[in-house]
Amino acid sequence: SFYIHIPFCKKKCLYCDFLSAPACAREREDYVKALLREISAMAGRCEEYRVISVFFGGGTPSLLSNSQMKRIMTAIRKGYHLCEDAEITAECNPATADFEKLSNYRKYGINRLSIGLQSANDKELKELGRVHNFRQFLDTFEAARKAGFTNINIDVMSALPGQTYESYMHTLTSVAALQPEHISAYSLIIEEGTPFYERYAMDCHGQNELGYPPLPDEDTERKMYHKTAKFLKDAGYVRYEISNYAKKGRECKHNLKYWQREEYLGVGIGAASLLNYCRFSNERELQK
Repeated sequence: SFYIHIPFCKKKCLYCDFLSAPACAREREDYVKALLREISAMAGRCEEYRVISVFFGGGTPSLLSNSQMKRIMTAIRKGYHLCEDAEITAECNPATADFEKLSNYRKYGINRLSIGLQSANDKELKELGRVHNFRQFLDTFEAARKAGFTNINIDVMSALPGQTYESYMHTLTSVAALQPEHISAYSLIIEEGTPFYERYAMDCHGQNELGYPPLPDEDTERKMYHKTAKFLKDAGYVRYEISNYAKKGRECKHNLKYWQREEYLGVGIGAASLLNYCRFSNERELQK
């Protein structure tokens, strides 16, 4: 499996501790050029492998231009034995990809999208620092279907600031009604070094003095967790990992490689790899 890290985003979300940050067009192009060199340089270590999945993660990979995405896919095909039926996923945030861009993705061979919704409630999205609303998500999902994507994942989150059990169930119901092939349902974790850590680390469930919305209490969070599994099972989704649910036969091949401890190559800043029983990871400073 082949992982490509694209560390760019429009704006850093308030809960995010991933290796990502905003960048100008010049920085993105410089990064892509470095990425292409790395893809070429690593090819010699992978001559005996067949690539069964490719995953563009981030950050927001859909911020790349059509030309940049095409060049990366061309480099992978040139240097590696890419299976004809390989699962090729690109993460995509709402309002960062239109019908034209998604149609081009299909031409380049990308056949699976992972769209980061998180919540169907615009107020909750604002509290997370997301740069989209629910209507924009629906537009992106519709554009993806129109462009020919028949394998789509939607990310949702529970235990958000100001979220109630009822509002979370509204998100799950809204997402399941769209009939995506895969749903990832994560519980918010307050990570050190994020703005949310400064807000909530001292008192995870209290209303702090600055008036930020409180996190759901532990009983509510636990109720959300258990209801997710039951609701999605009833909606036709099989739980095959802690936070991942799929229609039968639509489990993410790339995710399974990690869980089954099979081999994968990661390229790009901070990306990790497991090859020939050896784990290693890349430089985490962009300029280096």
